[in-house]
Amino acid sequence: MRDRVAIVTGGGGGIGSAVSVELARRGATVVVLDNGDSLRGEPLGEPTAEATVRRIEAAGGRAVAAPISVTDAAAVHGLVEETVARFGSLDIVVNTAGILRFPRIADASADDWAAVLGVHLGGYLNLLTAALPRMLAAGYGRIVGVTSGVGLARTSVDGPAYGSAKRAVAALTWQLGPVLPAGVAVNALSPIAATRMVTEGLVAAGVDPRGLDLSAMPQPQHMAPAAARLASEQFGWCRGRVLFSAGSELSLIAPPRLVEAIATGGVGAAVALGALVPLVLAPAQAQQRSTGGSNPRSGLLAAAPPDSAGPPGFAGAAGSAGPAERACLVVGDDRALTEQLTAALAPWGYATAAAPVGGAGTGGAVPAFAAAEDGIHRAAANTGAGLDAVVVIHGAHGIGADTTVALGPDAGGGSAEPGGTHGAAGSAGPGGPGVDWRAILDSHAGTAPTILGHVAWTRAAARYVAATGRSLRVVHVVPAVTPGARSAAQAVTQLARSVNDTPTAPTGSDGSGSGLAVFAVSAESPHSADRVPLVELVASLVAAPGTASLAGAELVVRPGWLGLRAHPAPAVTASLAGAELGPWTDDALRDALAPFG
Repeated sequence: MRDRVAIVTGGGGGIGSAVSVELARRGATVVVLDNGDSLRGEPLGEPTAEATVRRIEAAGGRAVAAPISVTDAAAVHGLVEETVARFGSLDIVVNTAGILRFPRIADASADDWAAVLGVHLGGYLNLLTAALPRMLAAGYGRIVGVTSGVGLARTSVDGPAYGSAKRAVAALTWQLGPVLPAGVAVNALSPIAATRMVTEGLVAAGVDPRGLDLSAMPQPQHMAPAAARLASEQFGWCRGRVLFSAGSELSLIAPPRLVEAIATGGVGAAVALGALVPLVLAPAQAQQRSTGGSNPRSGLLAAAPPDSAGPPGFAGAAGSAGPAERACLVVGDDRALTEQLTAALAPWGYATAAAPVGGAGTGGAVPAFAAAEDGIHRAAANTGAGLDAVVVIHGAHGIGADTTVALGPDAGGGSAEPGGTHGAAGSAGPGGPGVDWRAILDSHAGTAPTILGHVAWTRAAARYVAATGRSLRVVHVVPAVTPGARSAAQAVTQLARSVNDTPTAPTGSDGSGSGLAVFAVSAESPHSADRVPLVELVASLVAAPGTASLAGAELVVRPGWLGLRAHPAPAVTASLAGAELGPWTDDALRDALAPFG
């Protein structure tokens, strides 16, 4: 890395400091960006960046301190320009900056969520927006984002904001990396090490870390070789991937991949769902893989009446329409879709009420949280008996408007899945060739507001359940026809998974195992014809006993079909056994990526 110039954010401590020292040891000039905030993001102004610079200089390296915040877009842009003017280039960015707040969903404040998303997702976007033009103009660059296992394969009941933000970082990386020109590579590292975040997490969980020996865990310096490899010239062949590092092991994390798909065109959606949810989707969700490939799991459905509607396909359902016995609040600004949901839920014995999202997309986190709290209480009071379900439909774009967001030749209409052949025709929906990387970044301007809107109603629902002891289902629908919206949909799914792992009330009467069951659906079709299966899927998640097992599943509606994706998970792990990262690990990763093209 001699003569390379790097910016390392969060470089004043933990993994960021270790990475800064390692890059400098390999010959890079390092700009250490850290404003000295506390782990929770409180402004302390501690000279942490300067401390890392002193370590580097004491070892004979070159470094300068930049005590600014990644959330300050103007300051980040200015730093990039100043770095290029002073040192001649910007070749490497490693974005380890992060904060962590621990309240569970019912106790989290609007500021908690806004701060965590602002640093992890907003800071990453600021660095990408500032650095990529310089790197692309030079024809060379390496950007390493940082995500986390609790935003991928695992969840965090004490840090749902952190996990959701880290999933959004991974989703952005998966979509952006493959479309950049050759010479510029964007990947992300998911590290695990004994840092302040780990010890503070133990405190939040009620464990005294002073009584624990964390020496067996990987240490921050053990993460530096993996970060340096991702930032190296030799690793430019790998783009748009997430790799997990445990020091002695390196794992390739596969994005959510489709494991089951159900056609929505030939048979009444309600009948198909009634037959296939318990036989197909539920087992696939439990095992995180397709259970097909052997004897057929269901009989032929072609004989079912194509206009079937309502619950008859679900065993134990309420039966035909009658007096409403349950209540569902539909949150959203699409009146036609609300009316469709009302009609679909009536046969299940549900009456519906409507509420606006509450300005979550424009009014900021605090008004959104207040509006959701008030909306839940008003709806519950108006029903007289309380709420049984909430459906939240919120995103930057509408559902089924028969429009395509102009991102390139594949916009919104690709047929393969994220995690397929990235960059190939039809891959990852709006991530095909010809997609402007600027459009991908621009589309993420609405990602955090979309997440916050869904969080606000989830929090209000959790508080309602805690206060009343009622059983409540919450179904989130994210219109996801742009890259930014898809990142939001993944983050909302991670939120649902974390909340479902959080005990909120005694076992509900519907057998869900918890008083609160949260579902998430990524609505990825721009076509109005796909509103019908979407509505039927949402209605079944609200009302059918057999769908409780799909809480937290990665559900998707695409043109002509709906399906289930597996959660992000390790695809292959390389055990280093004391060896250096190098050509052999690259060869193993190439072999693992071969099935994806």
